[in-house]
Amino acid sequence: MNKGVVAISTVLVLGVVLSFVTLTLTSLSIGEAQSAFGLFRGEDTLQFVEGCAEDYMLKIRTQGSGFTAGNITRPEGTCSIVVNAGDPNWDITVSTTGSAYRRTVNVIFTRTSSGISLTSWKEI
Repeated sequence: MNKGVVAISTVLVLGVVLSFVTLTLTSLSIGEAQSAFGLFRGEDTLQFVEGCAEDYMLKIRTQGSGFTAGNITRPEGTCSIVVNAGDPNWDITVSTTGSAYRRTVNVIFTRTSSGISLTSWKEI
């Protein structure tokens, strides 16, 4: 009878320990997956904002100072453009709107008759 109680107790303790280890590993795996997904979405959003900045610079190059700040809508979403300084020395801030992963880029460039000369491009 004594050996049976020890065997059952051992099986129960091992079952609880294995359940705890399994639960811990599952929780860590889910956390890692969420972290990787957040990193992926953040990088995707940064590429989107940089694309909006490039679109805006292209419009400034072709249309000149007649093109003002506002929103650019693309299939991936909408980005907001704020002009801090204008023609010929431009300072613009481009950011995402309506996204859980907010990214902002500040671009400083000069528009000349031959094109655009980039001074600074940084994420803020």
